[in-house]
Amino acid sequence: MGTRSASGQPASAPATDCPQDPALRYVLAVGAVSAGLVLADTGHDGDIDVSPTGESAEPVVCDARARAVAHSWGIEPAGEPGQSGGPGTVVVLVDGLGLEMLRQRRGHTPTLRRWLAQRETAAVGTGAGILTCRPSTTAAALTMLGTSALPGTTGMVGYSVLNPRLGPALDPSAVPGPDQVLSLITWKGDNVPSPRSWQDVPTIFERLPAGSAVSIGPTRFAGSGLTEAALRGASHLGADRLEDRPGLAAGALRRGTPLVYLYVGELDKTGHKHGWLSEQWLTQLERLDAAMAELVRRVPAGTRILLSADHGMVDTDPDHRIDLSAHRELVRDVVAVAGEPRLTHLHVACGDADLAAEVAQRYRHVLGERAMWIGTREQTGEHLGALGARARGVVGDVVVAMAENWVLVDPRVHSESAIAMPGVHGSFTPVETEVPLLITEA
Repeated sequence: MGTRSASGQPASAPATDCPQDPALRYVLAVGAVSAGLVLADTGHDGDIDVSPTGESAEPVVCDARARAVAHSWGIEPAGEPGQSGGPGTVVVLVDGLGLEMLRQRRGHTPTLRRWLAQRETAAVGTGAGILTCRPSTTAAALTMLGTSALPGTTGMVGYSVLNPRLGPALDPSAVPGPDQVLSLITWKGDNVPSPRSWQDVPTIFERLPAGSAVSIGPTRFAGSGLTEAALRGASHLGADRLEDRPGLAAGALRRGTPLVYLYVGELDKTGHKHGWLSEQWLTQLERLDAAMAELVRRVPAGTRILLSADHGMVDTDPDHRIDLSAHRELVRDVVAVAGEPRLTHLHVACGDADLAAEVAQRYRHVLGERAMWIGTREQTGEHLGALGARARGVVGDVVVAMAENWVLVDPRVHSESAIAMPGVHGSFTPVETEVPLLITEA
């Protein structure tokens, strides 16, 4: 008998991997069911959201949907649902590894190159690549991975947002500054909401039986703001060195933990500092490949490994930086700036919709082809997913997605180091939004 959704209708895999239903949101859920686990209902299961483009997608992925997607990817969970006595599953999330980046550097990755070739020639599944969410940034994508919900549902719509306790409408006298902004990575500040209560969509881990999943990554991530918002519910095993993480994963599996989430952040950190075309980034890619070879060697035979990424990256330079504070037409009527240089949220005086439309048109005129997309809050559901109340309170009145390798910066808000970053992401280009989906067995 085929799987069925909570509404009783036959569950099926996404017809296409499209921006309104990016396949990255299924990866952790598929990892869970592939390990023999069952996703508990959340109250949202079986509901359907319709985006402004007419696409439909469940706000949260139900168990039946996850099983249908797993089947479409060539994954057959062992045993009956709820019987997790098999070898287990490891979901590897590589921060900052776009599909095109991997393809261009595959000569340095004998392990990943083999996995890539397996997916490219597979008779079933998505191939070697899937889409991440828009914006293509860590806070949004990891929360989508962790909850299976789009940014428009979770409210995790960028690197930073207007502090929910200030907005959504600001006085005309307000001036953009860092004190207005909440970082969805750090959640630091004196007047910020609790990440657990503000982002209250249940995570995949919270929907699994207690003790059935562990998370492996740097020690400092235990209880961090982003972890609490996006990935709470799993026991955390700290490993600051990438080389130590495969052993921890293997140990957890051998102790009977069916699902392991393994985070790799070294490529993203190095890409931001040196650019992804640098020798330093290539060194981190080679470390990743060696760690994946070690993972295969150490986990129990038959362990399934799913590797994906939250976003890709583009390299920029000073000639492609636009300082909005230096352009009178860009400054006018903007009372707060959030997001990031590749995907900027602009807030206008009093949140006035007519003024927002005017500002959007002005930005289109000034930026021209240097911007990939500029729209008002009402238009952002096309990219972020249908906006719930949480997102509506923090999404900019105007949102600007930059083209090619252009960035839009504001020294009143962004630090010197953020402005000078050679490696950036967040926009809608294929290099940033197409990520690998590699599936193999040990």
